[in-house]
Amino acid sequence: MTSTCPYCQDTTRQVRCGKNDSGSQRMLCRKCQRRYTPEPVEPRHPASVHIQAVRMYMEGSSFRAIGRQLSVHPQTVINWVNAYARSLPRRALARR
Repeated sequence: MTSTCPYCQDTTRQVRCGKNDSGSQRMLCRKCQRRYTPEPVEPRHPASVHIQAVRMYMEGSSFRAIGRQLSVHPQTVINWVNAYARSLPRRALARR
């Protein structure tokens, strides 16, 4: 695996340095001592699946049913729905 440091352009002193949360290989440049990800992995589920899960929830499906249908853990569906709810603007409460 030949990798080039994006900072100093060195190709000879690159070593593996673990993986990040998404599973991409991290590299360490022994010349400039910087860490980088040469080929980042895209998020596991595309945004279209997130949107589909939220729509299914709004139509009345349970988290568990959505998870089964989309092959996703139910807690992941809950996290997506909660993230969507947090992104909505708060309604202004009308004073009477």
